Amino acid sequence: MRKRLTSQPQSTWIELLQEAIEAHEVEAGMAEIPVDSFIEWLAEWGREARKRQRGLLLLTAHRAKGLEFDHVIVLDGGWDREGRGEDPDASRRLYYVSMTRARQTLALGRLGEQNPIQKALKDNPAVEWREPFELPPPAPELRRRYRHLNLGDVYLSFAGRESLQSRVHRAIAALSPNDPLRVRQQAGRWELLDHSGVVVGRLSRSFEPPEGMVCTHASVLAIATWSRNHSDPEYQEQLQCDTWEVVVPELIFEPS
Repeated sequence: MRKRLTSQPQSTWIELLQEAIEAHEVEAGMAEIPVDSFIEWLAEWGREARKRQRGLLLLTAHRAKGLEFDHVIVLDGGWDREGRGEDPDASRRLYYVSMTRARQTLALGRLGEQNPIQKALKDNPAVEWREPFELPPPAPELRRRYRHLNLGDVYLSFAGRESLQSRVHRAIAALSPNDPLRVRQQAGRWELLDHSGVVVGRLSRSFEPPEGMVCTHASVLAIATWSRNHSDPEYQEQLQCDTWEVVVPELIFEPS
C-alpha cells in the first residue's frame, strides 16, 4: 500500500490514506493480515478520523453534542429564543453544552446587547472580559457556499449506461481530485463536463443548489467506483458494463 501511494499524485485522499497506513503500522507492526480485515480496519479508522479536529469546523450547538475540540468559539445570536414546546431553560442548557465542548480555550461571542445567558458569568474570576470592537465589513468570499457533494447527490448509473469503449470512461479515467470541471443545466439536469467538453457525470434529480445562488466553480472532489451489483435491480438491464467510475464534485456557489 505504501509503495502504491508513493506513485500517486498528492491529494486530500492520498494524504489521508498515508496517515491511515502509518497508524496501522503502529498497531499491527509487520504482521500479515487478510485483505478483508484491513478494509474493515480502514473503515473503522476512517469513521474515527472524521471526528477529529482538522482545521476550522462550523457546527450548530445541537450537532456539536458529544464532540470535543481543543479550541471553541460560541457565536452569539438567537440564544434568547424558545422553540415550540421547549421550557424557558432549554437555551441555557444548550449554551452550556456548547461551552463544555472546549478542552483548552473557550471564547464566547457577543453581538449588540449583552447576551442574557452571559450575565451569570459577569463576576466570575475565571472569565476575562474584553471590550467590544467594530467588526470590519465582511469579505466578498464569505458570501460563497462550498458544497462537498456525496454519492446521494450524483447520478450513479451515468457512466454505467455507456459501453467500456465509450469516450466517457476514458475521460473519467483521465481525471484526478482537484481537476477543474464545468457545469451546465441540460433538460432540467445538472451535467459535469471536463476541460474538453465531454460530459463525465450528472447530478441526481433531487439535487438542489442554494437558493438565489449560481455555481461559479466546480472541481473533482473524488472519483468512486460503482457496480451493477450495487445498482437497483430494475435498472440493471440498462447498464452496459459491470463496474464503472463516478465523478463526485465540489461546487462553489455565489449570490446571483
